[in-house]
Amino acid sequence: MSLTLQSAQSIFSNSQVPSPIPATIALFDQLNVDDKLAYLWYAYTEMGKTITPAAPGAARLQLAATLLTQIKEASKEEQLKIMRELASRADSPFSRSYGFFSVNTKLAFWFELGELMKQGVIAPVPIGYQMSPGVKVVLEATQRIDPGQQITVLRNTVVEMGFDTSTLGPSTYPKGAAEPNFERTGTPISSVQIDGVDEKAVLSYIEAMNADKFDVAVDLFATDGALQPPFQKPIVGHALIAKYMRDEAQGLNMMPKQGICEVQPDGSKQIKVTGVVQTPWFGVTVGMNISWRFLINPQGKIFFVAINMLASPEELMSLRPV
Repeated sequence: MSLTLQSAQSIFSNSQVPSPIPATIALFDQLNVDDKLAYLWYAYTEMGKTITPAAPGAARLQLAATLLTQIKEASKEEQLKIMRELASRADSPFSRSYGFFSVNTKLAFWFELGELMKQGVIAPVPIGYQMSPGVKVVLEATQRIDPGQQITVLRNTVVEMGFDTSTLGPSTYPKGAAEPNFERTGTPISSVQIDGVDEKAVLSYIEAMNADKFDVAVDLFATDGALQPPFQKPIVGHALIAKYMRDEAQGLNMMPKQGICEVQPDGSKQIKVTGVVQTPWFGVTVGMNISWRFLINPQGKIFFVAINMLASPEELMSLRPV
């Protein structure tokens, strides 16, 4: 029996509880532009009391320095106009420049923007703005989910802002430096143990990702292998998987706890692992509850791995169908 991407996506699918994250983001997407800005303002000031983003390095802030200087030097009216352009994904010079940023540079930009809003340097919402019922609904929905899910919602909302540059050519926006790597402050976990799973490809994958050795991680995949990030379509092939890892997986700390392995008649293995992942943007105080669903081909290569955000901490202990 040949392995297919469609069949791979279905492994352990009946053991997944729907995550509240897509529904929360959908509520945010329904807000008007000013309400989106208000939501981000309240989220950064109120939820920031319990979820503290880690300060980005100077090298990464340098990439966003021109845009940050531009918005700081603008009048309050012009600042609000720029913020509205970002929130509405308008085709403007500022919004285009932001759109060419990597995911991590967008997060660095918003970290600094949030600090400037708290200091009163940036106008967060129009004068006289009153929180709408829609904003209250989205804030309440965000407050009901766990901290790991909250940071995913905040991340996705700001990453999707700015003009969609995917159909454009290379950016003409000048960059002050090459995209920097995250500097790990701790020693990478050199040996991973997972209760119930001893598959070499899985253990080696986690170890490589924890050390940002993306070339090593990619070599563990079959040539037609695929990686499916949370709430995204599968990424197929070594080159695209490597690009995704470099862009979005730097500095992650993966801490798998337990798993199960089911050997199939053709020699392939279906493996589910649950655990916690810490992101460098929110430090060691907040972890995201995660499951990995692996399909290992008979040759011991990763044919498919899907990363799923768990709906609740209780799912960490749930490996079988629910």
